Amino acid sequence: MYERYAEETRRAIFFSVWEARQAGSAYVEPGHLLLSLTHDINNKANQLFSLTTHAEDFRKQVKLLSSAKSTSSVDLPLSNASKHILAYTAEEADRLTSKPIGTEHLLLGLLRGKKSDVPAALAAAGIDLHSARNRIRAAQGLPILDREPVDKEISLRPLRPFAAFALLIVVLSLFYLLVRLLNS
Repeated sequence: MYERYAEETRRAIFFSVWEARQAGSAYVEPGHLLLSLTHDINNKANQLFSLTTHAEDFRKQVKLLSSAKSTSSVDLPLSNASKHILAYTAEEADRLTSKPIGTEHLLLGLLRGKKSDVPAALAAAGIDLHSARNRIRAAQGLPILDREPVDKEISLRPLRPFAAFALLIVVLSLFYLLVRLLNS
C-alpha cells in the first residue's frame, strides 16, 4: 500500500501512530498525521512550511491532549477521515506530477480534509491550500497558478424518491408506446 510513499512520508506515518498511542487514541486521526510532520525537521513539508515551530499550537488546536497512554503493541488503524486524507495525498502527488508521495503531498491532503480541525489549525499558522500548492509548485520548478483549476468531479447524488418514481413512470410509458407502435 505504501510503495509510492517516500521514506520521509513512511516515517511520518510511523510517527502518527506514535502520536495516536501517546494520546490514548484507538485510531490514527488527521491531527496525529499533522503532528507527525513536526517530528522530522528535515522532511520536505517542514523545510517548506516550518511546521516544527508550530507543533505545540497544533497540538492544542487539534484537541489531542490526553494523559492516557496506550500500551497496545498492535498497529492502530486509520480513522475514515485519515483514510480520506491519504487518498487526497495521492491525488495531490498526481496533480503535481510527482511519482513518489512526499510529506509535502501529505500536508496538502491534510489541508483538503473536511472532517477535521486540521485545516483550521494550519490556517492559523498561515498555511492554506492554494498558497501551499503554489509554494510546492515553485519548489519543484513548476509554474505558479493564479487560481485553482476547477475540479471536474461530478457529484452522483441519488435521486429523491419522487423524482426516481417519476422517471420510472416516464421510461415505462415510453417503452409501452414503443411496443404499441412496433406491434401496429
